[in-house]
This record gives sequence, C-alpha cells and structure tokens, in this order.
Amino acid sequence: MYARANRRPSEDPPSGPSVTAADIVLRSERDAVLLKPAGLSSEAPATNGKGPATLLVQARALLAWPEAQLPHRIDRPTRGFVVVARDSAAVAAHNEAIRAGRWTKHYLARIAATGTQTDARALVGQHHAYLRRDGAVARVVRSGGDPSTLVIEAIAPAPACPGEWHAVIRLVTGRFHQIRAMLGALGFPLVGDQEYGGTRGHMYLDHASLWFPSIVDGAMQRAWLPVDPRREPVDPSIISALAGAQPMEAQR
Repeated sequence: MYARANRRPSEDPPSGPSVTAADIVLRSERDAVLLKPAGLSSEAPATNGKGPATLLVQARALLAWPEAQLPHRIDRPTRGFVVVARDSAAVAAHNEAIRAGRWTKHYLARIAATGTQTDARALVGQHHAYLRRDGAVARVVRSGGDPSTLVIEAIAPAPACPGEWHAVIRLVTGRFHQIRAMLGALGFPLVGDQEYGGTRGHMYLDHASLWFPSIVDGAMQRAWLPVDPRREPVDPSIISALAGAQPMEAQR
C-alpha cells in the first residue's frame, strides 16, 4: 500500500532546485512519487559539471535507496510528478506497466498563439503527428517518424496572463519533447519555449496528474494534488478537468 504524504510547500535553497521530504507525494516499500521542481534535471547532470545534483541523485539520498532508478523522466524545464523505483526489480515492474499502456499522464501547459488562429479552444480533441528526434530537439515530419498522439482535454484563458491559455493534455504516446513539438506545430507553443516557436516569457509545463498501477498490490494509484501552492493560477474549469481525469484503461 502507498502512504500519502502530508505535504507543505518547501523552499528551494540558494544552490538550486531540490527535493525534500515535503515533495514526497506517495511512498511504498518499493517506490515513491516525488514532485520535481522546474529547472532540475531528472537524471542527466549538467554538461559543465556545475549546478544542483540531479533528481535521481537527490532521491537516492532522500529516500535512502542507493540503488534507486527512474522508470521515466520529465524535461528539465518541466515540473511535476516523477516515480522513483527502489531497485532494478521495481523499475522493471514499472517498465512492464508502461509498455502495457497502464500509465496515464496529464499535463498542464500555458500556451499562446503564434499565427492567425488566436482562439486556442479549437484545439480541444485528439492530435496525431510523426516525430523524429534531431539531436536535442524533436521535429514534426510528414513520414518516417514515430507515430505520436496526445489529447487536449480542456482549454481556458490563463487568468494572470492576458492572451495566453492553459491546456490540459493527456499523453497517449510518450515521445521525446512530444508536447513541446506538437504544440509548436499546432501554432500554440508553450510560452517561453523559443526552441519550438514560443514567444519570450516564463515557460510553464506541469506533469499534474499520474495514474499508475501499484507494483505492490496491483491497485490503480494516482499522484494528484487538488491544492498545489506552486501551481499557476488557473481557471476553475481547468482544475475540474484535472480532478476528473481518468486512467486510459478505464476509457477502453
């Protein structure tokens, strides 16, 4: 069984983004879910050897699991839930569930139009593309790439950012930079994501909900915070959409 942590917001020390006991959202004897802050690499250290320790390094110390591994990762600029497996057997169990399509990830993104279409509500629905990795970026191509699908389940104006929108996005496939590349190709990139055509500004992408089966007893578990002090102000309809997000296997 999983223990749900009694969270309070933690402060990042001057040395850079970090995780503390307050960021442990769920924990069992075989795994844990941590809330990664934006700006912290999941696993790859900084190329210059400087900067804060990676999430994995910090998690091993925080959880006292020296053999911990990550069954998945989220980009450095992204905040949100990351599962930490205690050992190789635990990560193998999670990888099996991922291959079987039993994980469901919902993201919260802040986007803005770069073309003539300015009403983002037209984006609600399922979107398909072919993605090809090109070094440190992903490209949308007409053919020859990896089939990629996401569903935009809700969109509403961003209350604190006129002309910008919040979108609730369910990933069906999990390609490299999939959300960033596909939103850019749709003409509504993440604000601040200039690599994919975004305007200048603070980038906000939040892995806000994760359904996954327990590797202890098989029951479906959810990482989700109805109240999150670090979440951007959002329209109530966005919170309702996230609160009602269901695992994909329940929709089959």
